Amino acid sequence: MRGTLNRMSTIKPIVTPGTSRSCGCGPQGCTPAAAAPAKQRATNEHGDPTGLNVDGTVASPVALMQWIAENRHLMKPPVGNKYLYSGKDFFVMIIAGPNARNDFHMTDSEEFFIQLKGDITVRIRDTDGIKDVRVREGETFFIPPGVPHSPQRGPDTLGLVVERRRPETEPEHLMFFCEKCNELVYDKVFCCKDIVKHFARAMEEFWADPALCTCRKCGTQVKRPY
Repeated sequence: MRGTLNRMSTIKPIVTPGTSRSCGCGPQGCTPAAAAPAKQRATNEHGDPTGLNVDGTVASPVALMQWIAENRHLMKPPVGNKYLYSGKDFFVMIIAGPNARNDFHMTDSEEFFIQLKGDITVRIRDTDGIKDVRVREGETFFIPPGVPHSPQRGPDTLGLVVERRRPETEPEHLMFFCEKCNELVYDKVFCCKDIVKHFARAMEEFWADPALCTCRKCGTQVKRPY
């Protein structure tokens, strides 16, 4: 037992970067030591955080709600998303409502939703047809590969979404269906290197071009929802 206690006494606590557990002691007593300066976070070519610092060390944890408050003004329609982390194998986005989407997104990979604030509806197309799935605050939702889905986010909602990074050989789909006859109007198949920028750009290009957004079956135009 004594040997175990001696070994335990040599264990050093882990200190999160940017903090200090030491103190400055002198004749007048002890005062807390100043916290180490925060390291600069590394970003990729799109300016999104990678989870590392510029010196190659692992970045410290993020105060999520503070980060959201500082970046909320950047989360704009039509999608309202911003990278929290943009890694090599997967990326994490915070998505704020309201969004403005009448498209369906489909990939060969999975997507994981955590609803942080407010309730949303995810419209999906599966073997049962079209249905709306309600995802309430505090709930999670998992979308399997190959399922067209269209998240509908109301005002003042916040969600976190995790997706796998798709290689260039694995394209994804941005699909629009006619609201009148349910015909597939447009299916843009492309490699989306930056989902925050490229996705919104593809939507705007579709809505702005009558040749793309007009249903060839019934002539109904799929209009911009905002």
